[in-house]
Amino acid sequence: MKNIKVISMIGLISVIWGYLWVSMKVGLQDIPPFFFTTLRLFIGALVLITVLIIRRKPILPQGNEWRRFFALGMLMCVGYYALCTYGIQFVDSGISSVLVYTMPIIVSILAHFFLNERLNWLKGFGLIVGAAGLATIIGPKLLHLSWNLALFGEIVIVVSAFFWSSANVYTKKIGRDHDKIKMTLWQLIDGGNHPPCDLPAERTS
Repeated sequence: MKNIKVISMIGLISVIWGYLWVSMKVGLQDIPPFFFTTLRLFIGALVLITVLIIRRKPILPQGNEWRRFFALGMLMCVGYYALCTYGIQFVDSGISSVLVYTMPIIVSILAHFFLNERLNWLKGFGLIVGAAGLATIIGPKLLHLSWNLALFGEIVIVVSAFFWSSANVYTKKIGRDHDKIKMTLWQLIDGGNHPPCDLPAERTS
């Protein structure tokens, strides 16, 4: 019974996460990418503020939390959310979701150096399989590279995956010292308050 619940939740999350890319693509037809990101972050922040109030937990950061939460906000919400949302304007939603999931590969490499989570043969094999899967999907495009908005968007999305990976590693390093809800809240607030100005762009159909 427990396994069925776990599998069901994984399936539900996969469906919701998969549909996210389609909804982002639709939303970007009418909303500038960085404003779109700010709306997402502040809506999430309002929900988490409500949760902290209900739980009677402190909302404001204390001591070194200001610096750490600000760094996480820049990595996760500006570096990942804002850049990824900007890049998806130029790239098909399916390819976008595949490119951003270079993240586990990047995380494994960063964790090896910064978290002392050493790469072993099993992890290495997993990375090779993952890289091979990505190559299978995007390999044909690599044979016909030309500089255009689609390629620019793909590069932006891969860069955003690097920031997402960096945020994950940093969260693993400091997360045990802080309340997870408050830490996430201030990532959203800091990130939503510092997105770059929206740039004019030609959107793909």
